[in-house]
Amino acid sequence: MDETPVWKTILGIIVAISLFIRVLYTCSNQNSYNPSNAVVNQNFEQSQAAMKEVFEKHKAINTIMSTKMMYSDYKALDSLSPEQKQNYGIVKLEKDSLVYIAIDAQLKVPKNYFLQNNHDQFLRVAFKSPDNFNFFIHDFESKEDVEESFKKLKSDSNLQKYKVENTIDQVKAVSYKITRENKRYNGYALCFKNAGVNSFYEFESGELSKDKLKMRAVDYLSQNMKAIK
Repeated sequence: MDETPVWKTILGIIVAISLFIRVLYTCSNQNSYNPSNAVVNQNFEQSQAAMKEVFEKHKAINTIMSTKMMYSDYKALDSLSPEQKQNYGIVKLEKDSLVYIAIDAQLKVPKNYFLQNNHDQFLRVAFKSPDNFNFFIHDFESKEDVEESFKKLKSDSNLQKYKVENTIDQVKAVSYKITRENKRYNGYALCFKNAGVNSFYEFESGELSKDKLKMRAVDYLSQNMKAIK
């Protein structure tokens, strides 16, 4: 992978361009007899708006790349430089950590797991275990049924063999297969709606069978979910 720190390069370019424009703007204002002051001011504002737009686009691209990185092999993530991990919003936990998944609930994420904290508009948290067991929590407001929302969420991953395994109250447990970065993954997810928000707890593995993944997901939640009293 490219060792160049992406965000440092982008920000360096933006700062340099911004400084150059500010110098021009200041010099223009110092000449009170220059009739082009208004034009320079307008150009400055347009340039600032354009740079902001470029920055937001790069930020969106980097967020997408951050999520894709979670489908990389654990050893590949571990080989990234500290700056690359920072760019992708990926942190290797040095100790067991608690992550809020609701106002009244936390989830323990064990030491040495990778945690992805460069969220997009739907992803709340993602982590990867040393044996390539992935967990994602997506939630967002929607008027759609949770099944339709889930299918749209996975629409860019060649969703196949989708099946509702069980329904308990408002929670639907579904199994599925997806393809990410040319690799097939088994998936097991809990889908539910609360106060107009669709939530999905997704467990995925390219190595575990469907049944073993289900057992791993249930065991993980039962052992690591903590209620806050």
